[in-house]
Amino acid sequence: MIVVVIAILYMGGWAFIGLLGLLALISLIEWVQLALRCLPRLRYIYLFAALPYVVGSFLCCYLIFTTLGFFWAMVFLVMVWTSDSGGYFVGKTVGGPKMIEAISPNKTWSGMIGALVAPMVVGAFAMILYRGINDFSLMAVVMMGMTGIFIGLAGQTGDLVISAFKRKAGVKDTGALIPGHGGLLDRIDSMMLAAPVYLILFAIGHA
Repeated sequence: MIVVVIAILYMGGWAFIGLLGLLALISLIEWVQLALRCLPRLRYIYLFAALPYVVGSFLCCYLIFTTLGFFWAMVFLVMVWTSDSGGYFVGKTVGGPKMIEAISPNKTWSGMIGALVAPMVVGAFAMILYRGINDFSLMAVVMMGMTGIFIGLAGQTGDLVISAFKRKAGVKDTGALIPGHGGLLDRIDSMMLAAPVYLILFAIGHA
């Protein structure tokens, strides 16, 4: 699936807009279904939050790919993917104290460190690759590494947001779209909060 998604992102145009629109629609449906399972006092709060959180996140993803270019857009995706993978593998290998067991019982502080270091390395390496040897800038590499850390923080926070949402709704997964993996929101929860953060950091860095 990743190969197909990357191919569509590279193509751009209506294929990209169609894919993004489809994913946004599925995410909204899953979000509304979760909201309707919550207690009445929380239901309307979550329904209202769908517009800024879900629609806003996909709008930021659209802007990342249309304004920053394919290279930096892919760096963003790789940061999010490696953050999730780094958190998982380091957490499983090292273990240790839990972070917020009431919301996400499997998350550990060691996993959190892995989730921050992995995108930091990706960001620093991406800047070295982008600039090359002749235009090397240590400051630019450090700043992109810091961007990776912020993406890791945003991604893990987004993961916790959806985990808390699922607990309020009393479900294990946001849906059953992907067999064995749950719904779409289960797969993109880290990306949704990381997208606006990435866009803002790039805007600040190029201001």
